[in-house]
Amino acid sequence: MKTLLPVVLSLMIIKPVQAMDWFQSNTPLTQAHQHLLEDDLGAMFNSLVELWQSEPNKRVTPYLNDLLGQSLSKDCGKSLSSIALPEWISGVNVIRQTIQSPGRDTYRLVVKLRSTTDIDEISFRRWVDTTISADSSFSHEQPIPGTELLNERNYLKRYNLTGKVEAGLYHLSIVAKDGRSYRTWVILGDSSSSQYVRWTSKENWKVEKSALRNPHCPLPQLEVGLFDYVDGQYDQVWNKTYESNYPNALELDGIPNDRYVLAVSINSRRWQGEIIVEQAQTISRTYDVSQEE
Repeated sequence: MKTLLPVVLSLMIIKPVQAMDWFQSNTPLTQAHQHLLEDDLGAMFNSLVELWQSEPNKRVTPYLNDLLGQSLSKDCGKSLSSIALPEWISGVNVIRQTIQSPGRDTYRLVVKLRSTTDIDEISFRRWVDTTISADSSFSHEQPIPGTELLNERNYLKRYNLTGKVEAGLYHLSIVAKDGRSYRTWVILGDSSSSQYVRWTSKENWKVEKSALRNPHCPLPQLEVGLFDYVDGQYDQVWNKTYESNYPNALELDGIPNDRYVLAVSINSRRWQGEIIVEQAQTISRTYDVSQEE
């Protein structure tokens, strides 16, 4: 109950006249609160969808983000939806990416899909029916090692953006080549993360805390990679992922001496039912490997 107090207080600030009898009214906003207090997170999510469809003003938007954040305090979002993915979809990841290189920040929204059938199209649009970017690409990736026997295919829809993806209601649509389709709502909240990574020197970095971490969500993953620029493309030559005990410098051996691009990423994740929603921040810069023989 203590964790719900900030949300109730914020409602009193937004609507002080109705604060005394807000449970007596019957709006999506009061319904969302009541479902949250009753631990009916699926119904609360449906109320949030209805609230976002009503195009709330800027005063209410931060409050809806707080409601979504409060709903993650049970199981990191796994109870927000009981609707299972169709049998031909193995997994869906919706990823907001910020890539910071010297003198430039790049933003992307990426949908990763694992499927046992051929996919014709993936789209991610903001409510009502607005494309988030005209600059997008759709690709078929190589299978993950060990999944070939399952006949699993990997698809990637990437949107290149001019800024961060705003909080709000989005519609995910996946269409298979045999005509089957899967469509669902996705609510994105505040894009801030509890941890971020920054450079401390030319060759070292540090993971910093910006807020209290939700203990019901997994620890953010740190991924470190080296990329070689070959024929106009960046090819990954080394990478390692850390679940905890994050390093502050490269731990590599056997990489040929050369100039590479060093990329360090911190990735936080939550769920919306069976869909994984991720927030990824990457810092990158050139890095010279000059190991002694």
